[in-house]
Amino acid sequence: MNRSFAVLALALAPFSLHAHPHAWIDVQSTIILSAEGLISSIEEQWLFDDLYSAAILEGLKEDSPEKKAVVSDFAAEVIKNLGPYGYFMRITANGRPVKLNTVTQFKSEMKGSQLLLSFTAPLAKPVDPAHDDVSFSVYDPTYFIQMTHRPQDPPTIKGAQNHSCRTQVVPPNPTPEDIARAFALDRGATPEEGLGDLFAEKVHIQCK
Repeated sequence: MNRSFAVLALALAPFSLHAHPHAWIDVQSTIILSAEGLISSIEEQWLFDDLYSAAILEGLKEDSPEKKAVVSDFAAEVIKNLGPYGYFMRITANGRPVKLNTVTQFKSEMKGSQLLLSFTAPLAKPVDPAHDDVSFSVYDPTYFIQMTHRPQDPPTIKGAQNHSCRTQVVPPNPTPEDIARAFALDRGATPEEGLGDLFAEKVHIQCK
């Protein structure tokens, strides 16, 4: 897997290597509240697995200008590719989709041997978690990449002093048939749009 292949894969390129998933991302989410207590944006940090990171950086010497350029440019490439797909984020308020504005704040860096992508996803219209049932998921619709929040890094909430909000991560509950279908996809198989929905966590934001 070369660099262009790997980056395009992140943008739902129509190909497959072997049984899903092919890459793993540890997700860390921070919900940003405005002074009025409205959700204005969600900050994301995605830590890519070692093998994926190595594929992106294949053939580049440590501390070389070329490697530094690839690491620095990685965020812009990924954000551009994922824009049409809502940045792999689905936010709802009372069951209705919440649109995101264009992501303009992003960066990529190395964390040990792994690529770390950070970006801020602004909501097109802030939502009130005290009055609306708000939830969000971060996932690849084709399940090419498995994306999960680590138990030691649950979603957090920042802003609005004295807020009484908390988050709850509901793990996916795919059926044995769903799991078998996902892991049966093999070389040459076309990724199934919507397959990732079945394996996506859902984060509920609850405020009093």
